[in-house]
Amino acid sequence: MHKVNLNEMTWQEVQALIGAHPSIIVLPVGATEQHGHHLPLGTDSIMVEQICLQAAARLEGVVVAPTIAYGTSPNHVDFPGTASISLDTLKALIMDVGQSLLAAGFDMMVIVNGHGGNTAATAAAAHDLRLASNKVVGELMWTAMVKEAWQGLESKIVWHADEQETSLMLALAPELVQQDKAVDELPPSVPFFQFTEEALLNTKVNLGLPRTQALSRSGTIGEARLARAEKGRPILEEAVANLAATLAKLRESATELTAKLTR
Repeated sequence: MHKVNLNEMTWQEVQALIGAHPSIIVLPVGATEQHGHHLPLGTDSIMVEQICLQAAARLEGVVVAPTIAYGTSPNHVDFPGTASISLDTLKALIMDVGQSLLAAGFDMMVIVNGHGGNTAATAAAAHDLRLASNKVVGELMWTAMVKEAWQGLESKIVWHADEQETSLMLALAPELVQQDKAVDELPPSVPFFQFTEEALLNTKVNLGLPRTQALSRSGTIGEARLARAEKGRPILEEAVANLAATLAKLRESATELTAKLTR
């Protein structure tokens, strides 16, 4: 199997891949933050990295950079272990890493976000990277790659350390899930908020994220005890398949996109 993890490649292997145009460098961005009593702090980073690696493995000319494992998580800082960085810091970090990788010769970059609190930084970084590099740079939230598999979930709450995230982690890294410690906590009503993935992606008024401590004592927002690996596998497969299809389409359209989107 061809290598897709930049960390595992030599510079000569990277050089050879870049020479086989067009090439895409994928940059996963996660977080280090509390995920209830039962999930590890690195949940967001683990999920986005694995989805990116599995998608890249289905393609030629796509490499996955080391995951940026710190994100903007001020809503979780009341829980020990959460390490939050500012939007400005995250944007600057993505910019520095992105400029280095694009300058090395990759034709395109796709920033794949694994944490809702990062969206302003990833969008701004992608915008500025386009201008700085004069190359095609895209960004997306991995959860936007899933449409059908959400239907396999039972809970009406899809938010944090919940049925969805726990099921996906049970499918990806069951050894890291302490399911016997999982609890269910449904959030109180908050004006302008609906605690679903769809609502988060399509919010009409962006008020930021409520402090988790005001919503949950455990850090779980949702029904984690409903989680099963068999619910997580379809989510994983759909996310990987659609991300791979998106990356393939970008590679196929590289010449046209470069002509129309760059100066």
